[in-house]
Amino acid sequence: MNDTFGAHAVKLPADHMALYPAGSLHQVQPVTRGVRLASFFWIQSMVRDDGERTILLDLDLAIQRLKAQGGDPQVTVNLSGTYHNLLRRWSNT
Repeated sequence: MNDTFGAHAVKLPADHMALYPAGSLHQVQPVTRGVRLASFFWIQSMVRDDGERTILLDLDLAIQRLKAQGGDPQVTVNLSGTYHNLLRRWSNT
């Protein structure tokens, strides 16, 4: 798979799936044993701009780390509020 982060080889165990941006080039190798069952679907983000989505992801990951480390609950609430305000501002709905 080639995406904005470069080329990646992905081999997952049975019953797993890979999600990737629709604009990513990919190639599927032949099945060498067993059977491949495939399902395809598309999702659309509420936030159109890739840079804005990246900011939201970074903020969300930081909030999760803060929670996991037992950080100040009020700071977590404030940052979560900021995340949701940005999501509302940048969403296409």
